[in-house]
Amino acid sequence: MPQESSTTVDIVLVHGLFIGSWAWEPVQKLLHDEFAVYAPELPFQTLKGDAAVVREQVSASVADGHSVLLMGHSYGGMVVSEAGHEATELAFIAALAPDPGQTTAQIAEGCVSDICNEAMVPAADGESLSLAGPTAVDAWYHLCSPERTAFGMAHHRSAPTSIFNEPVEDPAWLQKPSSYIVCGEDRSVALDYQRSRGALMKRTETVVADHSPFFSATEDLANVIASIARSMSH
Repeated sequence: MPQESSTTVDIVLVHGLFIGSWAWEPVQKLLHDEFAVYAPELPFQTLKGDAAVVREQVSASVADGHSVLLMGHSYGGMVVSEAGHEATELAFIAALAPDPGQTTAQIAEGCVSDICNEAMVPAADGESLSLAGPTAVDAWYHLCSPERTAFGMAHHRSAPTSIFNEPVEDPAWLQKPSSYIVCGEDRSVALDYQRSRGALMKRTETVVADHSPFFSATEDLANVIASIARSMSH
């Protein structure tokens, strides 16, 4: 249901580790009538490389004179924190929100669950991880339909272990208005962590979702995203 906006707001959705831009397709379908929605594919070589891809998309929207809501899921919170200085607002969805100098590994040590860690399987050479362990479904998809769970499991991508050790020196969320969307049934990222980071931001919302809210709470997540974007258009 499109609404008239005084400012054009573009939404940039950043996926987490092990998945791809395909994760956002159900949400994009619910938002595209009202907003331009972009979901760049992260290359998963370095955090800075992932951030460069996102920064390019944000810059393109800014060059068009649009406001930008930049949203990150899970590891995507690290990416938007590194890349989001030109965005208008940021939002985090069950995501890591680093303090200056923090790495993914440092944050994960305190907030990522055992079943999520057990789901991450190292390659034989130890250079990469994949989300293929026996607890993967329980950690990421326990509220999702069998069809969406199967799709996600079939389309996972590996990520280099080195990406976990790259710091974000100047997190954009400390400088930009930011919101946090807590996934209330998440079994991967601790709810205490999600709520405590949200308490530092201007707005916190909660959806009944597992760690894959784009699949398990598609409509509710899209509604929250749209609400945040609409609040930027006035």
